[in-house]
Amino acid sequence: MAEPPVLLAVEHGVGVVTLNRPERLNAVNWPMAVELVTLLRDLRFRDDVRTIVLTGAGRGFCAGGDAEWLSGGTDRGIPGLSDKPLERYQKKTPAGPFAELVRTMIFDVDKPIIAAINGPAMGAGLAFALACDRRFADPSARMCAAMVRLGFSPDCGVTWLLPRVTNLSTALMMVETGCILDARQCLEHRLVDELTEDGKALDAAMDYAKELARGPSVAVDLARRCVYKAANGAPLEEILDYEAVAGTITANTSDAAEGTKSFLEKRKPVFRGC
Repeated sequence: MAEPPVLLAVEHGVGVVTLNRPERLNAVNWPMAVELVTLLRDLRFRDDVRTIVLTGAGRGFCAGGDAEWLSGGTDRGIPGLSDKPLERYQKKTPAGPFAELVRTMIFDVDKPIIAAINGPAMGAGLAFALACDRRFADPSARMCAAMVRLGFSPDCGVTWLLPRVTNLSTALMMVETGCILDARQCLEHRLVDELTEDGKALDAAMDYAKELARGPSVAVDLARRCVYKAANGAPLEEILDYEAVAGTITANTSDAAEGTKSFLEKRKPVFRGC
């Protein structure tokens, strides 16, 4: 039997989600995108998973949308490139689960997601990497807003994500030229947060994710919400109110009691995520 296109392993509170089409550099087709969205939504409700690491099997993180699907050569229609009938859902959202995955990663899963990147993160793969809270990459990493190289305008939230993660001029350069940035350039443009030794991106991402998983995860998740609300333009007055609500919620957790007690006793806290 063929291996599933998406793998999940849970280790020390970290859910490792692996894109598993290595023979295609983990290019995502429609069924794989649906499976990823469903999995991440399910992980929101798993108390044994406090943090998520997203990575790719083999030589790449994700080469983007599968070329066979993008060419209109599969049973799933694509607007403008095939005459196959489209579901009502796809007529409203042509990119379907590809775009939904970005929304799910940032908002719906409601937990930190860390990217471990080796090889290409291009097109939709670039969007998935940028939608993570933090990105670790090894020297083989390459990033590209590849849509324009194929004659498409960007999708999957790339135009929203790029100027927030890097800067306006770099975002414009990437979406206008489709240039491929190597690992060092990705670090210089802040597209990745840390550059590791060869083959060590997953190890570094796991170390960071485990550190978060050991923390007061209710407080971590609510703090993450606050940051995204602020980044999306919420005014200071609204953020102050939201922080007050979040503070009240976390004050009623066992982790807040443990954190206060450990501070007074001058010891490291032992958080339980509740």
